[in-house]
Amino acid sequence: MLIGINAGHTKSGAGYGAVGRIRESEHTRKVAAALKAYLEAAGVVTKDCTIDTASTQNAYLAKVVELANGKELEWFVSIHFNAGGGRGVEVYTYEGRQYQDAVEVCENIAALGFRNRGVKAGTGLYVIRKTKAKSMLIEVCFVDTDDADKYLSIGEDKIGRAIAAALVPYVAPTLPQAPVHPPLQPRKQKYAKVIVPELNIRKAPSWEQKAVAGVVHNREVFTVVDTVIVGNTPMHKLKSGLYITGSPKYVETYEK
Repeated sequence: MLIGINAGHTKSGAGYGAVGRIRESEHTRKVAAALKAYLEAAGVVTKDCTIDTASTQNAYLAKVVELANGKELEWFVSIHFNAGGGRGVEVYTYEGRQYQDAVEVCENIAALGFRNRGVKAGTGLYVIRKTKAKSMLIEVCFVDTDDADKYLSIGEDKIGRAIAAALVPYVAPTLPQAPVHPPLQPRKQKYAKVIVPELNIRKAPSWEQKAVAGVVHNREVFTVVDTVIVGNTPMHKLKSGLYITGSPKYVETYEK
C-alpha cells in the first residue's frame, strides 16, 4: 500500500504559499513530515511528492502530478493551509466524493478545536483533477485568522497524527503494532456508505422522482443525523439536509 504525500507549494518563488500569521509553505512541510512518520510507523509505505522549486506555478503543479502518477498510489494526499479570513478545516476530493477516510480527516482535525467545513468538490483543482490515484487536498486551517494561533498551540505533530488516524484503518495492509489514535476521540456518529455504483440522493423524504437532487457513488460516505420510515423503507437524513435510502441493499449503515 503506497500513499503519496505532497507538502503544498514551493519553498520560495513561483508556487509559494499563502502568508499570514504563519507561512503556509513552511508548515505544510512540518505537517507532511509528521504524517509521514505516523503512517510509516503503522506499516504504510509513503512516496514524497513535494516540490521545493519551480520556474512557474504551472510548472510546479505539473511536477507534483508527475511524481504522483509515477507510482500506483492508494491515495495522493496534499497538505495545504487556507487564507481569506475564514476558519476551519476542509478537504477537497474529486467531485466532492465523501470517502470515509476524507470525512474522518475533517472530523479528527476539527476535534482539536477547529470548525469542520467538510469534504468539498475539488474537481477544479489541478492536482485533484490530474492525479490517477484517489486524491485529497487538506486545508488544515487558515493562516490569516486566529486559526493560525490555535494551530501553533496544538502543533504540527497532532495535526499529522489526526490525519494518519483517519487514513491508517483503511490503507494499512495489516493492523499496526501500535494503532494510530486521533489526539482526541470524537463522539460516535452514524454513517451511511454507498455500496452500489450509483444511488439517488433526494431533497425530501420521498421516493417520488421529483424529489431526486442528484446521484452519489460507490464508497462515498455520508453523516446521518436522523432516520425516518417512508413507506416500509428507512430513509436517512444527511448532515447536508438531503436524504438517502437506508435500505441495506444500497447502503451500509454503521456507527463509529
